[in-house]
Amino acid sequence: MKNRFSPVVLAIAGIAACARAHADPSVDEWEKAGAGTTALTNGEASSEGEANANGEANAKGDEAEAKPAPVPADGLTLYAFGIQAPILSAPEWPSKDPEHAAEERHGVVRLGYLRRGEHVVVKPKTITKANCAEGWYELVGKPRGYVCGKFATVNASHKELKHAPHVPYMDRNLPYEYGLNLTPGTPLYRRIPLKSERRDNEKTLAIGKGAKSSDIAKKLAANGEALPAYLKDSGNAKPSVRFDDLKGESDLVAQRMLKGFYLSLDKKIDGRSGVFWHTMSGLLAPKDHLIVHDPKTEFDGVVLDGAGPAGQPPQKLPLAFVVGTKAHAIEFEGQDTKRGDKIERFAILSLTGKRQALHDRVFYETDKGFWVRDIDVAVVSLPKVPSDVTPGEKWVDVDLSSQALVAFEGDKPVYATIVSTGRRSADPEKDHRTVEGTFRIREKHITTTMDDDGASDGTYRIEDVPWVMYFEKSFALHGAFWHSGFGRERSHGCVNLTPHDARHLFAWAGPTLPEGWHGVKATKENPGTRIIVHK
Repeated sequence: MKNRFSPVVLAIAGIAACARAHADPSVDEWEKAGAGTTALTNGEASSEGEANANGEANAKGDEAEAKPAPVPADGLTLYAFGIQAPILSAPEWPSKDPEHAAEERHGVVRLGYLRRGEHVVVKPKTITKANCAEGWYELVGKPRGYVCGKFATVNASHKELKHAPHVPYMDRNLPYEYGLNLTPGTPLYRRIPLKSERRDNEKTLAIGKGAKSSDIAKKLAANGEALPAYLKDSGNAKPSVRFDDLKGESDLVAQRMLKGFYLSLDKKIDGRSGVFWHTMSGLLAPKDHLIVHDPKTEFDGVVLDGAGPAGQPPQKLPLAFVVGTKAHAIEFEGQDTKRGDKIERFAILSLTGKRQALHDRVFYETDKGFWVRDIDVAVVSLPKVPSDVTPGEKWVDVDLSSQALVAFEGDKPVYATIVSTGRRSADPEKDHRTVEGTFRIREKHITTTMDDDGASDGTYRIEDVPWVMYFEKSFALHGAFWHSGFGRERSHGCVNLTPHDARHLFAWAGPTLPEGWHGVKATKENPGTRIIVHK
């Protein structure tokens, strides 16, 4: 998956999974942080009902403004207003050349970061040093971390926080709401546009029943007019357009989107030129070009050796997750089979461990006495435990051949589910197989943006992919809400999980993410969980 950085959001890039050939995504993620711009500033319409300088828009948010966090008894609340506020191991900046760094900078590392609007508890007294004129804030609790006041403030009314997005929903399967863009060329505005500005900037969009971007492209070509980049490949269901060609053409339009792009959404804002979604990246998307994702859960992974559903016995391996849409209970009649009741997709069946081959098919016996075909299920079996696993050590086994994941504590399996890993192909351009080997989670992010304009199956972008756990270069375990193809190869290399399963593993696995942080890096004191990927 290709890694690149938008001027609006500094985040790791990728998509349904991560491609093999790209550099470690953490380089820019941890090197860059700063105060960025956001929509609705400089007198433009706001979610509080203020009129803009032209009197054209008067916006009102659907939700009340976020209340300041309660003041803790043992310190102050620090709010990040930079796009990222890095958290460091000492009140120093890490050196890019450690061998020639001053002694006080030796061993200084980035532990993690906050995103705009997120907050943590800090000690009341700042540390004054020449390397941070605004003073360093020391975080309360472990790990000990420091944030420079250049990127954060204890003033909840600070002007840079006025339109900060809400903090992630840590108690939900998805930390944000998401919107799918339906129209090639949808603009992302820096402020609420005037009605005339909307007409001018959206005149080449296919709006209305029966409207097609390809028809607009033909009309422009017939008139000798230049085609916008988002219309040049409009006849292709998955167009390939470079991100540089989607950059905004004015101070008002920050960038354009292709059909299929996903946005992370903050709240709706009413303006005289229409209703807009304020995005988590601080831009404004016309509501009528988006459809808000319905966060339904089709299945959950299984907690092993715990209480079974509805008082049933504890669940144990092996298990079969039904992934086919034509699954039926099968009974054997001599050398033939009889099809019984239909089994719903994503039903989870307990297996006895018995299997039987017949007519080029393999059948698995369930604890209910009937059998299921191999092509209808993904089987999660008990994997081999490495000899060097210590008692209680957390580790994760990912089986590419069965698209199965099992989480362990020592030699005890504690969680099992199915995943979607990288698609394999003999064509190098379409070969997105997941890397094999033994790794450790290197860093965790509540969300990070993933995109690629060089993918063989077209340009894509998904803002704020949830529950991301990188373990090798740009390969990660993460939640995938945009497809339900679990139990089958699907991704561009990453290990896709349902949002529920990804959130469960994210909270369970190391490194531990301290409260309020958006991302954390593994350290010796806060190590990453072992990940074993194999066939």
